[in-house]
Amino acid sequence: MSAASSLFTSSQRRCHLLLLLYLPTSSLRIERLAELNGVTVETVKQDIAEVEEEIRRYHQLDLHWPTAESIELRGAELNRRLCLLHTLRRGLRVSPDFVQQHFAPVLRQTLGEKRVDKALYDEKNLQALIMHCAHRLQRTFAPRDCLFLQIYMQFILGQATASEFNATQLQWLADKPEREAASELIGYWQKRCYPVPVETEVAFWTLLFCHLHTPALQHDSHPSQQKLQRSIDALIARFEQQAGTPFRDRTGLGNQLYCHMAQALERCHFDVGIDNTLTEEITRLYPRLLRTTAVVLQPFADEYCVRLSEEEVGLIAVIFGAWLMQENTLQEKQVLLLTDDDRLLEQEIEQQLREMTLLPLNISYQSTAAFQQQGAPKAVSLVISPYAITLPLYSPPLVHAELPISVHQQQRIRLLLES
Repeated sequence: MSAASSLFTSSQRRCHLLLLLYLPTSSLRIERLAELNGVTVETVKQDIAEVEEEIRRYHQLDLHWPTAESIELRGAELNRRLCLLHTLRRGLRVSPDFVQQHFAPVLRQTLGEKRVDKALYDEKNLQALIMHCAHRLQRTFAPRDCLFLQIYMQFILGQATASEFNATQLQWLADKPEREAASELIGYWQKRCYPVPVETEVAFWTLLFCHLHTPALQHDSHPSQQKLQRSIDALIARFEQQAGTPFRDRTGLGNQLYCHMAQALERCHFDVGIDNTLTEEITRLYPRLLRTTAVVLQPFADEYCVRLSEEEVGLIAVIFGAWLMQENTLQEKQVLLLTDDDRLLEQEIEQQLREMTLLPLNISYQSTAAFQQQGAPKAVSLVISPYAITLPLYSPPLVHAELPISVHQQQRIRLLLES
C-alpha cells in the first residue's frame, strides 16, 4: 500500500467504490476496497453506507449483498447508466489517476476478452468519433469531457443490457438538438456490425450529450430551446405579478433561470434527485418566497408535464430571492425579536414576520431585560416585541406586536423591512 493511498478524501473513496461496482468482474469485496483506498474495513463500511444513501436519493439504486463479504449495484439500467455518467465525470475531476489506473484498463481488457472489434474501442478511433460528434453538435468538448466520452463509450460497448425509456421520455428526447449527433454515433456502430438497439441507444446518447452541455440562452437557438425561453419569460412575469415586484434586470434573471430550468427539466424527466439538506431550512426561513415560487411554477410544470419536487422548488425560490435582494440593493435585514416567558407566542410572531415579506430576514433574539439595559446591537434594523416594554434611550424602530398582528402593523413592518 503506498503512502499516498491513505490520503484519499471521503468523496474520493465513495467515487472509487461506485466506479468499481461498474466493472464487469466478480462481486466487489470489502477487503479489496480497504486495500485500494488505504483505510480500515470500518471506514469502508461507513463509506458504503454513505454511498447507499446517495445513490438511493439521486438515482433510485440500491446495493445488494449476495454474500456477507461482497457488494453489487442493483437498479434499472437507465438509472445505472446515469449514475455512472455523474460518477465518472466526478471521478475524472477529483481522482483522475484512479480512473485511468483502476477503471479504464479493466474496461479495455474486458472488451478484448469479449472479442469486440478493436477498431470500435481503439482510443484514436474513439477520439475521431468524438470530434465528429462535436462537429455535429457545433460544440467544443473540453479535454476532460473528451476523456470521459472515450471511457464511457468503452463501458457501453461492453454492455449487454439496454436502457428502457417510457413514452414521455422518448418524446422529450425526440425534440432535442443533440439527437442528430446521437443517431450518427449509433449508425457508426451499426456499420461496424456491433449489435445496438437503435431507438433506445439513440435516446440514451441524446440524453448524455444533453448532460455534457451547459445551457446558455445566448447560444441556444433550437425550437425546443426557444420554447423554454418563452416559458421562462412567462414564469418571471407571473412572479412579478404575484409578488407585486418588477425586476429591472429581467435579462440577467432570465439567463440564470434558463440554465437552471433546462437542467431541472432533465432531472424531472429522468428521476434524478438533488441535494435535500437545505429544503427544511428554506421552508422555515422563507415561507412566503417559497409559496409564491410554487404558485408561479405550477403552470410551467403543467406545460412540461413534470412534477417539480420540493427540493427543485426550493432552489428556484433561492434564485428569485437572490435577484430580489439584488434588485433592491439590500442586505439581509437584521431583526431583533424580544423574548421573555412565552416561547410559543415568540415562535408564532417569528413565523408571521417571515410570512410578511419575500425578502430574507435574519432574526436574532434578546431578552426584554437585556434590551432595556443595553439596547439593541448596532446592525439591527427593526425590533419586534410581543411584550409591552419601556424603550431604552436609543433604539431602532420598535413594533409592539400582539397576535393576531393587525393589517396596519403588517403594513408598517413590511415598509420598515423592505425600505
